[in-house]
Amino acid sequence: MSRAVSRWIAGLAVLLGLAAIVTAQLGPNRHRIEDDLTRRATAALAAAGQSNVSVSFTGRDGLVTTSEADSGRARAAVEAVTGVRAVDTRVIPAGVLPPAGAPAAPEKLLAMTENVKATLDLFVLGEQLSAVPPLRFGTGGAELTTASRGSLRKVAALLADHPDARIRIDGHTDARGSKATNLELSRERAEAVRSALREFGVAADRMTATGHGEARPAVPNDTAEHRATNRRVELSVA
Repeated sequence: MSRAVSRWIAGLAVLLGLAAIVTAQLGPNRHRIEDDLTRRATAALAAAGQSNVSVSFTGRDGLVTTSEADSGRARAAVEAVTGVRAVDTRVIPAGVLPPAGAPAAPEKLLAMTENVKATLDLFVLGEQLSAVPPLRFGTGGAELTTASRGSLRKVAALLADHPDARIRIDGHTDARGSKATNLELSRERAEAVRSALREFGVAADRMTATGHGEARPAVPNDTAEHRATNRRVELSVA
């Protein structure tokens, strides 16, 4: 086996390893399912002669990354695996993946690996941001509680580990009060979160803060519990 082919195989192993980072965030039982499906789908692809294909799973839904020429055969091989619910394909532009059996250009392999790693890193960061406890404020105001400032210190630490990532800060309210008042309050609270993160070392140009008032409820504003859910500030990868 040539050195270039060995590098290509090693690169695919890296991609599969990075995919495992994502599945590790989703809970032990789901992880076991995804790991089993990935293992069997990879074996099915190898048996079908699809050596230049990577596959990953979210639950029972598979994503096959391959060239356009191989996409049909690769998808069929994964769909035939017992337990797979659905399969989608991501086509890599011509010239990025080499033909089956051909050596990969090291610089292209490196670029593809880095791009996939960056995408997975941002996915993981998004999952971590969504797990931040709800940010709380004083009643009717935009002053963060002590607990919420503690949560934002942890967010700042996450962003320090992802120095190229940018985030959105979206403020929302329930439907009580006037629309104009709610819109202003949501803006003040989003800006309060942005200011706190700046205080904790996050550069201002990595964040955008927007208030939406009552325009984007997460649930109907029909109960006290639902209204509390709608009074929120959401953090997401931009």
